Amino acid sequence: MKTRLASLLVLGAAALATAAPPARAAEFMANNFLDQNHPFSVHNYTEWAENVKKATNGAVTFKVFLGGSLVPARSTIQGVRDGLAHVAYHAGTYTPSELPLNNVVADLALVTSDIYVSMAASTEQAFVNPKLQGEYRKVGLVYGGGYSTSPYLLLCNKKIETLADVKGKRMRMPGSLWDRWAVALGAISVNVPSSEIYTGIERGTLDCGANPLESLQSRSYWDVAKFVPDLPLGVYYSGPMWAYNPQFWKSLTPEQRRTIFDITARAMVRSSIAYINNTRATEKAMVAKNVQLVKPAADLKAASDAFIQKDSAELAKVAQEKLKVAPADAEELIAEYKSLVAKWEKLFAGVDPLDEEKLTQIIKAGIFDKLDTKTYGAN
Repeated sequence: MKTRLASLLVLGAAALATAAPPARAAEFMANNFLDQNHPFSVHNYTEWAENVKKATNGAVTFKVFLGGSLVPARSTIQGVRDGLAHVAYHAGTYTPSELPLNNVVADLALVTSDIYVSMAASTEQAFVNPKLQGEYRKVGLVYGGGYSTSPYLLLCNKKIETLADVKGKRMRMPGSLWDRWAVALGAISVNVPSSEIYTGIERGTLDCGANPLESLQSRSYWDVAKFVPDLPLGVYYSGPMWAYNPQFWKSLTPEQRRTIFDITARAMVRSSIAYINNTRATEKAMVAKNVQLVKPAADLKAASDAFIQKDSAELAKVAQEKLKVAPADAEELIAEYKSLVAKWEKLFAGVDPLDEEKLTQIIKAGIFDKLDTKTYGAN
């Protein structure tokens, strides 16, 4: 894979160097390692690319690759930086050594379970915090917008009800926060992409995978995972949903960047609405698919709550030990994120979570309209 990727990256870089500017209607590469039915693939890539093409009269046209067919999940930074993909989704917790500050923020996943609040707070912070911006520049990316999942749950092939049931189980976890949770409760944490949950559970190399409930339906996990402990494990919002190659981003006009940002704001809302609708549909269909929602026993709930309380209090220390982030930097990021959560909770208060127009207006006004497209990512 390394040899193949290296060859493709050389070709991609050469293609980028010789590609015509957007005004001449070149076709650019967009990559999302998630499958075609995932909300982030449907709304944030396939539909988003169609809308960008239409709004720019074909001047900015993306060919969308899904399921890791162009760049695999863990190689996204290299693939975008070197020009194989001009824009791609990157899950930040897959590369903690390259995005340590991002992973400090990702470890705050239990601060709020509101999909809009977590999405907006993490996106605004990534755009405005100079240290986070510096981190993205250092790895060769232009941050272009964020996202959030709905709350994560364990999707299991065995009934997990008590603390004893957790002991020794192999659980796919998406990042360090969940790794620590699993280990603290006696499980074995396995850090693989979400695309490997199905085969892992099917083959018995995994007992559970942490993922949103709606993925039982959208990714057919309910074919192999028949038990879901009702124990929410926070949301996932780490890394950029849109990470741009710097040379490509600079080749765009300020007007094209503004158009992309406007379409991005709506895509963020549409994928969130899809999560909400898919979750509601999944809840209704679970019984017919013989999937059981399991109420956790008191000892399991107590152990989880104890971990959350302890881990939150020690997060700055954990950031220093695990991510090599200075305590002062970690504390600054933590305080800023919590402040932004409070801000966005007020902005979204009373808003219908399915009101696409209202939600898009709020996100656009609160984040994207404040960005100067003449200078952002172009210096």
